[in-house]
Amino acid sequence: MNNIDIANGIVFQKLHVSKESFDDRLICQKKVYLLQSLGTNLGYTYNWYVRGPYSPALTTYVYSNLELLSHENFSEYKLAQTVEKNIQCVQDLEKEKRSDFTVASWYELLASLMYIYNNRESWNIDDKEESLYSALTSHKPQFNQEQCKYAFGILKSKRFIGATE
Repeated sequence: MNNIDIANGIVFQKLHVSKESFDDRLICQKKVYLLQSLGTNLGYTYNWYVRGPYSPALTTYVYSNLELLSHENFSEYKLAQTVEKNIQCVQDLEKEKRSDFTVASWYELLASLMYIYNNRESWNIDDKEESLYSALTSHKPQFNQEQCKYAFGILKSKRFIGATE
């Protein structure tokens, strides 16, 4: 097992990554995207897809390696304190989920807002939050402006916005 597998294994265990259901796989994609947005680069590139930011390479890696990595004992290895803190930030987002979201829809909204925000230029939107919310709701009509405002406020308060700028 190489260092990348060890790092991924530790991170996946701490993020409670699973591939059992569609929602589990969606949550995995969104949590890893959010983790990387904090500066913990696991090397996955993301594109926009129907359900928001999506990394084909992450999907391939999870399908090929998750069984082994989820059962491996990594107790002799340690992550950098910054990485541990970033993982906890991603996990703590679930505590902010309101009852009008499922866990999957909550992480989908958060990661989608973050993706559009990080790619404002290619999305042709200005720096106004309303422009961000409009861009998101035009692609994801299941969400409304108020939900976007709430989620974006959480991203700002939890230091996701401006983390790597």
